[in-house]
Amino acid sequence: MAADTRLSSERGRTPSATGLNSRAGTKQNSRQARVIAGGVLCATAALGLWWAFEQAAAEPETRFAVARSRLAPGRVIEAADVAMVSIRLPTEVEATVFGAGADVVGGLVVEAVHAGELLTRGDIGSPQSISGRHAGYAISVELDRPRALNGLVAVGERVDLVVSGHLSPDSASVVATGAVVLDVDDPSSIDHVPDTVIVTLQVPDQASAVSVAAAANAGAITLIRAWGASPQVTS
Repeated sequence: MAADTRLSSERGRTPSATGLNSRAGTKQNSRQARVIAGGVLCATAALGLWWAFEQAAAEPETRFAVARSRLAPGRVIEAADVAMVSIRLPTEVEATVFGAGADVVGGLVVEAVHAGELLTRGDIGSPQSISGRHAGYAISVELDRPRALNGLVAVGERVDLVVSGHLSPDSASVVATGAVVLDVDDPSSIDHVPDTVIVTLQVPDQASAVSVAAAANAGAITLIRAWGASPQVTS
């Protein structure tokens, strides 16, 4: 009698086939749902990557002014000097350059710009705004490299010009002080260092420009600059 009771009790605890099938179906449905969800996420990610690639590969719509050739300081920009090129730039950089809507033609080159470079608002100014701050005369002199501080002279620095040998072999005199370096034409490379450097200088008046020109013809000009402190640069 006790054995029959235990068998009856154990039969009561045995799960029915219907219950097993129900739980198995639930697990399968859950697995299928996860597979579907994973597929949707992968498709969404792939679509996002495709969209990002298409956006990156798309042609930029904004155009900016680029120099067609080298522009020296003091040059008034003409239409033939500028090309409008579609370029993708960071927002903070766009604010410093000339876009398609900006009229750069007629501007005055303040800092030398090389071919292919963007025209920035620091390089170009209006003749009216520049005249009071940078008034003077510009003159270019070709100097032997040692006489041009071995080429170690930068745009914006102030230098003095000394001419030697024009009166006697031992004579030397200062023909201009505080001349502003407008441009340095030094095509040096790893393979070749030229013997001369062309320096364009701004002097305050016509008399100073004439003196520099006469000194260049009469003798050897040497640039000198104060040492032991930061070079004086024009504002």
